[in-house]
Parts: sequence; C-alpha cells; structure tokens
Amino acid sequence: MSYLLGIDAGTTTIKVALFDPQKGLLARASVNCPAIYEKERIAEIDMARYWNACCECIHQIAESHKSRFNDIRALCISSQGVTFVPLDRSGRELRRGIIYYDTRAKSEAETLVHRFGDQKLYEITGQPGISALYEAAKLLWIRKNEPDCFRDIHKILLVHDYLVFKFTGTFACVPPILSSSLLFDVLHRKWWEEMFSFLGITEMKFPKIYKPGTPVGPVKKDVALDSGLPESALVVAGAIDQICGMLGVGNIHAGLVSESTGSVLAVHTVTQSMFEHRKAGIHNFCNAIDSTYALISVCPTAGAALNWFKDAFCEHEEKEAEMVHRNVFQILDEEAEKEAIGSDGLIMLPHLIGGGSPKPNPHAKGVFYGFRLHHKKGHFIRAILESVAFMLRSNLEVLHQAGINIEEIRSFGGGSHSRLWNQIKADVCGLPVVASHSDEPGCLGAAILAGVGSGIFQSIEEGCETLVLPGKPHYPKESNVRMYESYFQEYMRLNVILEPMFS
Repeated sequence: MSYLLGIDAGTTTIKVALFDPQKGLLARASVNCPAIYEKERIAEIDMARYWNACCECIHQIAESHKSRFNDIRALCISSQGVTFVPLDRSGRELRRGIIYYDTRAKSEAETLVHRFGDQKLYEITGQPGISALYEAAKLLWIRKNEPDCFRDIHKILLVHDYLVFKFTGTFACVPPILSSSLLFDVLHRKWWEEMFSFLGITEMKFPKIYKPGTPVGPVKKDVALDSGLPESALVVAGAIDQICGMLGVGNIHAGLVSESTGSVLAVHTVTQSMFEHRKAGIHNFCNAIDSTYALISVCPTAGAALNWFKDAFCEHEEKEAEMVHRNVFQILDEEAEKEAIGSDGLIMLPHLIGGGSPKPNPHAKGVFYGFRLHHKKGHFIRAILESVAFMLRSNLEVLHQAGINIEEIRSFGGGSHSRLWNQIKADVCGLPVVASHSDEPGCLGAAILAGVGSGIFQSIEEGCETLVLPGKPHYPKESNVRMYESYFQEYMRLNVILEPMFS
C-alpha cells in the first residue's frame, strides 16, 4: 500500500496531512510558526524555524502512524505566495523571509508602476492593483536598502521552493506561485526578462521551473533519517494555496466557482484564457492544470469583519461558549438566524481595510447603514454574513458579464462550516453552494498533485475524482432569492453613493 503527504505551508501555521489514495484522510497535524513584527510595516519569518515546524508536523504523524510511514510514496506542498527568502552560495539564509503582507516597499511599488504602467503590468503578469505586497517591489527594496545582501544572493526562493530545497537539495519553482511575483510572464509561462533587467537580477538567481504535479526528486538521506520519511519518498512540484484549495474541492471544470471565506474572501474559477479587464481587480494565475488559468478575486475583509465584531461586542457570547464548550461562532450564527432576511433593513459594507474585487479601493471604509432603535446584536451579525454574500455575488456578476458560465459554488475555509452562511450565499447568488467535505482542502489538493507526480493517478482529474468527496449542498430557496434581490441592489447603490466620501 502507498500513502501520500500533503503539506499546507501557511503564513504562520504549517499543516501536514496523511492520505490513503483510495480512502482519503488518515491523519493530520499542525504547528504554529509566528511571524516577526519588529517595526511598523515590517512582517518577517525565521525560515529555519519554519522548516523545523514542518518537520515537527511530520514527526507528529510519524509517531501515530509508524506502520504507514515507510510506505509514503510522495509528498507535495501547497504554499502561500510572494513570501520569499534569499540564500547565499552555501544554501544559508541571507536574511529572514519577507512575508507577503509586509508593506515596506510602498515607494518601490510606485517606482514599478511609473516604469511599466498599470496596464502593461497587468497584461504581462496578470496582476492588478500593483502594491508593496509583490515580490518584485520587495526585491527592489532589498537592492536599495540592503546592498550587501542583494550582492550576495545566489538563489531567491519562495516558501514552496525553500521547503522543496530543504527536502531534496534541488532548486524548484512552479508557475502558479510565480504568477503573483511580478517576475513572471503569465501569458507565455516564462520569466519576464524586462523586469529582471530593471531589478538588476538574472534568471540564474531563481530555481528551475517545474509544472505542478511533476517529480522534483527524492527526499535527502539526512532528512529521511530525521523525519522518519522513507528515502524513496518522492517530492512533487506543488502550487499556491488557493489553487490547491480549488483542487481539494474539485474545482477543475468550467461551470464551477469556488470561494474561500477565511479572514479574506477569495473567489476562484478555471478558464482557458486570461481575464482582460484590469479595473475589476481579478488576478490571473497559471493553473495547476496545464494550459488553463485560475482567475482569483480577493476581498480583504470577510471573516475578519465577523471576527472584529466578535472581539469588540461579543464578550458575553465568548464566555458562554467557553462555559458550554461550544464554538462561539455557532452561538453567533444562532443569534443571526433569529433575524429576518435583510436584517430588517440593516446593510453593511465590509470594507474594514479597504475594498477589493470587483472594484478595488484602498480608501473604502466599513459602514453599517439603516440601523434603528429596534436593531439588536443578531441583526448586526446577520448583516455581516449577508454583506460577504453580497460581495461574493458582485464578483460572480463580473465573471458572468465576461461570458463565464457558473452553475455551482464550492465553498471552503472557516466560513464554510456555517450552515446559515452557506444558505445565505446560496440565496443571494441564486446558485447551489456545496460546502467542502474536507477540512483541509489545501493539503488534499497537494496530495492529489503528489499522487499525479508519483504515478498513483494518471491525471489531476483522476485524482480529484478519487479523493474529493461530495460535500453538503445548500440550494437557493426561490422566495429568499426574490427577497435578497432588492437588498443586493441597495448594497450596490450604497457602494456607488459613498465612494466619493471614501477618498
């Protein structure tokens, strides 16, 4: 019997899951690796500690599944994008890793926009709204502010690449993660030489490009001894976390959209061509499935808005949850469910740290509109849930206007655990919402790629058909769909009316 490991390398948490290629999830483990915030706008990570956290996850599973560990056939990594670390010629880190949401490179991002223009950057890299978040801007910052470090760079590794290097000793990167770097020509799936020239770097500073689901090499002997992995275990090229999540819910065909409601809302669909309308704020990624693209829309506050409300106003509910050993969000759902559709006229704009797709606006602000003396806490909670559903629908309408057919929404992330939230999304969008069966779709997507690279599955499609189990569907209720239509239109009007005030 052969087994697969899927690794989900998040910003501050690493998860590892063990899968039977026929029966699915067997075990999982997670270890936190806190980010380092020493100054304003600075967010870094100690990559050595990050690697140790990954190894600790593997150790935890090895201890509980010793008999199966010798039969691990392959592993693969789902990782965050943009976060990177430079190495010297000996393979040592020249500095801490710079996390994607680090914003020190604001002026460097402006330099890139001035040099290339927003439209050209979008046409080549597929990325809208150029900001300090992107790798190219951060590399320019290092060149200006840490010249010794920049001079000594031998390789620049994203998180996926770093972990693959630690496992195998091989430098490998993948197009889905490179897509958010501003260093990659997404249309032609190759390095963007003009950007390299401007930054003063060459292709030699980066790993060899591998297609997701192709073998990189076996685990190194010392890593095998330390981790308990067999030396025969194959490391397979992975993908960015959102795309692995898409695979983990089976979003591989036309007609499907997946959405992840965590701190942010992300909306994903698969297409044969890049999306051309920059101002909609849709990101174009090379997909794990060759010759296709993953269109990804991002709204910066979704679950974060609900979490803010919980922290600010729900101390009583948190104490109750602790006393009765329940999840506090289940209690908040119960309060929201008592209130009518539309929250008795209370509408929220959930732009607590600016607005995202389909109309990005960093100056947008959060708004509760229409509340009166009769409104209670449950109304506000429901208005938050509804606002995220409105945000989801506004992104789906942009895709529909571009001729993209949508028949079903696959939901994952923390928000997918809420039956009420799933039903609200179905009613607002007028589409079935199917909650993920797997609690770890990122690890599952990585395991599917591991299975493809090791020959267990002949294709990504076969891997998804085998390992992705159907989740619970939530069908739109016709009467609710009609009622939500007017509230959605009011939400859209509010955004338009308040936009001049935001700036």
